[in-house]
Amino acid sequence: MPTQPLDTAPPALHFAEFALRAWRDDARHVQVIAHATPVGVMRRPVTVKLDRIHRRDFDMGIDDTLDHAADIGRELARILLPEAVMALLLESIRYTAQRGDMGLRLRLCLDDELIDLPWECLYRPDVTGPARLDGFFLADGDLSLVREAASLPFTPAPTERAQRALFLGALFDDAQDYWFTRDEFKTLQANTADIADRLAFEFLPAGDTVAVEQALAGRFDIFHYAGHVEAERAPAYLIQTAHYDSTQHPGFSEADTAPAGWTRADRLAPLLQSGGAKLAVFNACNSGHWTFMQPLMAHGLPAAIGVQGTVLNDAALAFSSALYSALAVGLSLDEAVTRARLTVLRVGLTDADKHPSQRGVFTSANDWLRFMVYMPTQEAVLFPRPATKANVAAQRRARRGRVDEMDALYAQLALLNGSQRAAVISRIARSQVFILGRFDAAHKPTLDALRDALAAHRDHYAPMLFDFDKPTERNLTESVRTYALTSRFVIADISAPRCVPHELMAIVPYSPSIPVVPILREGEEPYAMFKDLLAYPWVLPPVRYRDDADLVARLQTDVIAPAEKRLMPVDGRE
Repeated sequence: MPTQPLDTAPPALHFAEFALRAWRDDARHVQVIAHATPVGVMRRPVTVKLDRIHRRDFDMGIDDTLDHAADIGRELARILLPEAVMALLLESIRYTAQRGDMGLRLRLCLDDELIDLPWECLYRPDVTGPARLDGFFLADGDLSLVREAASLPFTPAPTERAQRALFLGALFDDAQDYWFTRDEFKTLQANTADIADRLAFEFLPAGDTVAVEQALAGRFDIFHYAGHVEAERAPAYLIQTAHYDSTQHPGFSEADTAPAGWTRADRLAPLLQSGGAKLAVFNACNSGHWTFMQPLMAHGLPAAIGVQGTVLNDAALAFSSALYSALAVGLSLDEAVTRARLTVLRVGLTDADKHPSQRGVFTSANDWLRFMVYMPTQEAVLFPRPATKANVAAQRRARRGRVDEMDALYAQLALLNGSQRAAVISRIARSQVFILGRFDAAHKPTLDALRDALAAHRDHYAPMLFDFDKPTERNLTESVRTYALTSRFVIADISAPRCVPHELMAIVPYSPSIPVVPILREGEEPYAMFKDLLAYPWVLPPVRYRDDADLVARLQTDVIAPAEKRLMPVDGRE
């Protein structure tokens, strides 16, 4: 099994592209196509029925539960991941999961009507019942999600120079700091003190027009804003100085009657471009909306991160601290954001049963899903470092910390779900073995023995015996394909089969990366059309067994070893 020894650092994680394009075709339909994936492409789009979108149906307030986010995620998956697209996605996850140094980047290329929806909530169709954290695709640290096509040429040169970060904080006109932007700066500076030689923050009050304009006229690498964005309509703009008024909703407004021109997104964008910014981070409500982000993308900003709706302070701070700590040592934006997102999730699990205002940390259940990444470039390492001994060691520590945090979080998720089988989808694909067969009294004991032997195997396989109710959202054939596409390999007992021939026909022709090991009880012959499946190289010769004990005794040599050998080119093992 492809595992990472505890005493070694994990390798650099490269993210393969899974590019999805979706657009409104007419008033009632959306077209969706996966036009670039690690396992193939679609030549024609799939049509999905979708009436007019009501944005409020996809809003997440700070009081909304995880169940609400899961409901949104299920509907978004229905739109963006119809069966043909989902099959490619699952096979792509499986393909990358078999390698020790690869994740998968979902790149969404969407029209103006779709781009603002909270795609970070995408939810797995195979996870039914009440919301589970591991049902969200982005609970998987090996999955990244960005918006925009990779159309921008970007090849930054490695440098030892400390990255200059402008931190603009919106303050209030009564000298109060209701949004805690100064505190955010001080805490962020403290949290990144150990990389101060790599990342230098400079605080500027957003209301100090002269100082801000002078800074924007110079060179800088990162632009960070904390405050609020008004993005309901174009031109979207940043709040420069806020005015508190308890009689208004939401309780504040822009204090300046004539705010500086740079607060408008369309005027800020060319300033970021001329200043050489490689990244803009907006820890501000509504900052991820397209009305605000579109000018930044139009002016060639390599990467920008905004917020879906409202984000709470502690969540924004936890995200930024983890993000910058990873980027500053030369990790990719994918690695940095996945760690930062899961850091917010871990923080949010503290006193998760309490209202945000009553917790030790001020976060909501869904804050980890609010961060929206725009990256119109293929190159995700924004601040590459020379391959010196010190830099390589720093990157190893950062990657080791990322994996350790993910392991701890997933262990916690398994306990929350009441099952050690609860797992994110890439980890399922590394260890799950899907068992097919007949579940009558004569054959079920053999399948149970096979399951138990796999579970006790030294390589910690996670056997799945399809003897339970199918998900309500999918028919049996779709369910079988889903489970197969998230499995390391498939074992199919073709003795006196009933459903197995149909199940294999739903799996084999479309899944060349999944080894299938047929097993057959002695004295029986394969069903007539089975020989047709042997034309596929990933279907191995049938293994004949006398009884349960014989099958278990030969499991390693005759079943597991041939399947793993078939996977060896994928794993890169010898």
